[in-house]
Amino acid sequence: MLIEKLEDWQHRPIDLPPVSLLEKVLLGDPKYFRVEYAINNHMMNASGSLNRINVPRARQEWKCLKQAYEKIGIETMVLPGNPKLPDSCFTANPSMVIPLPQGGKEVWLAKMAHNSRAGEVPLHKEFFQNQGFSIRDMPERVTHFEGCGDGLLHPGRFCLHAGIGTRTSRLAWETIAEAYPAMDLLLYELTHPDFYHLDTALAPIDKQTAFYVPEAFNQEGIQLVQAAFPKAIPLVLEESMRFAGNAHCPDRKHVFIETGCPLAESQLKDLGLQAVALETREFRKSGGSVFCLKQSF
Repeated sequence: MLIEKLEDWQHRPIDLPPVSLLEKVLLGDPKYFRVEYAINNHMMNASGSLNRINVPRARQEWKCLKQAYEKIGIETMVLPGNPKLPDSCFTANPSMVIPLPQGGKEVWLAKMAHNSRAGEVPLHKEFFQNQGFSIRDMPERVTHFEGCGDGLLHPGRFCLHAGIGTRTSRLAWETIAEAYPAMDLLLYELTHPDFYHLDTALAPIDKQTAFYVPEAFNQEGIQLVQAAFPKAIPLVLEESMRFAGNAHCPDRKHVFIETGCPLAESQLKDLGLQAVALETREFRKSGGSVFCLKQSF
């Protein structure tokens, strides 16, 4: 069911079927990472020029992220870099993995909004086919759908938080809703150009808690966030612009978050969670941070 306003939502996540957490992550080798074009506000500097990437530094940041997952027991797998696909390190976007209440998982392939990234989707299709996953394609009428960039699973429940904006269309979420009648899809219209994907503005932490960026949502969206996550935490804009809203909690214990967000880290500590601060400065030059750099499966 598609939900756009709080008064239309008869359930809460606890009312919906339980699903398993995703326990592995797919990363993309940033060997060929660079900024060749500007498809979001973060890819250009103040003078209007494309940002320049320090590739050795980016690879070191990525290596630290990979090691952080492995240190807490999360298995990582890696897609090789591709010189024709400089953004393929942002593995959250070309696919979306949905765990099912009856067990098993299905993978939906993206339809990237920009042709420059379309070649990433076949890489995800091949990977997940080799892993034995059931693959789902969007119908022809859906023109743009960017996977987990705009689709965020509610931890442990058959509920999806779904962003509508320049990267993902409402038609995509209508397709998902038709495929899963027992799932509630909460729709959020993204209203701020700096938060162009939902995953830059909403970071689920556990069943009741999430970080969110108030400036990214209209009033209806904020009401839905607060209803879905009774302990929702608004981020301050300064830390939001450092991509604090792109944090990732893979195990209900640790929260991977960009460095330089002391208020968010303090709030996590108050919840009994361990903040794992990771530097993603080079990737932020292209509009992504921790969550963007992984696909959970």
